[in-house]
Amino acid sequence: MAFLTYHVTGEPEMVRPVSRVRRRRGSPLRTALTLTACIGLFLVSGCGLLSGSEGKAANQGNGNGLTTITVGTMPAVDVAPLHLAIQNGYFEQAGLKLDLQTISGGAQGIPKLANGSLDVTFGNWVSFFRAQQKGVVDLKAISDAYQAAKGTFLLMRMPGKGITSPERLQNEKIAVNTRANINELLTITTLKPYGLTPGEDYEFVTMDFPDMPSAVQRGDVAAASVIEPFISQANKLGAETLLDTASGPTANMPIAGYAATQKWVENHRGAAAKFQRVMSRAQQEAGADRNKVEKLLPTYTKIDPETAPLVQIGTYPTTLDASRLQRVVGLMKANGELPQGKFDVESMLFHAPPAK
Repeated sequence: MAFLTYHVTGEPEMVRPVSRVRRRRGSPLRTALTLTACIGLFLVSGCGLLSGSEGKAANQGNGNGLTTITVGTMPAVDVAPLHLAIQNGYFEQAGLKLDLQTISGGAQGIPKLANGSLDVTFGNWVSFFRAQQKGVVDLKAISDAYQAAKGTFLLMRMPGKGITSPERLQNEKIAVNTRANINELLTITTLKPYGLTPGEDYEFVTMDFPDMPSAVQRGDVAAASVIEPFISQANKLGAETLLDTASGPTANMPIAGYAATQKWVENHRGAAAKFQRVMSRAQQEAGADRNKVEKLLPTYTKIDPETAPLVQIGTYPTTLDASRLQRVVGLMKANGELPQGKFDVESMLFHAPPAK
């Protein structure tokens, strides 16, 4: 089954309940090998965008004496410190040049790490932990990014469309940006007390965050799992909150970070350390001064300067903390996203040595 959605270009596009898969030509043997690899990555990430032709790997020592790192990122409030660091020249001061590529979600960034089209990607912890547990790609987290706060992750609906309570989502469609990620897990967890089970009682469909406010307004989906700054954009279109999916047992939940493959970190330990130190500085600055985040949002998202002051902002952690991230592991196990038993978060974390 397919659904119509509209991207920021205004062009309509078919959206399917699962992410789209690209076809590539080749010999029968090559096709079979590629298909096998794609299936493995698809099962882990829930995402079918596995193109190996996008972007380039790290370019060490370019003409400017800087090390170029290709980074996957999203137009979300979560990555404001990344843009703050770029705008203030912190990466260049550390000897790094960032080549940013937009992704729809962390689940889309992981296959790009695996095929080398990204060096580092922003992504949610659920997708990172699923990928690590499946063993398809060996990940190393090099920076924390974002922690939820009240009002930063909402399930939104449009008045007058019949969704007057969570129970009315029975047999309806709910938009998430990608499958098997933190937004989906928070939504599943929040709807469970209302007796609703995904696949049985409601259906997830995927679309980019910037498309969700208009999709809810048109009634293409009954509800959408929306993050900032698109919550504020949806409010301006008349959408309302059905549930806060980062409240109660999911309050202050660790949301996202930046990760690379273990191999990339081993081969670029200096660059990984510099990236971590720069991000720690930027995370601290963004968390200490909301005005800096507000000024940045219109520069890399689609919201206007008048909407930026309305945006709810979570927390920007400055260090990687395994005990804190263990909360995500516990929630995943409770919802069958990870098998019971030990999951070693600490071994996934990269800790840079003190700067000389």
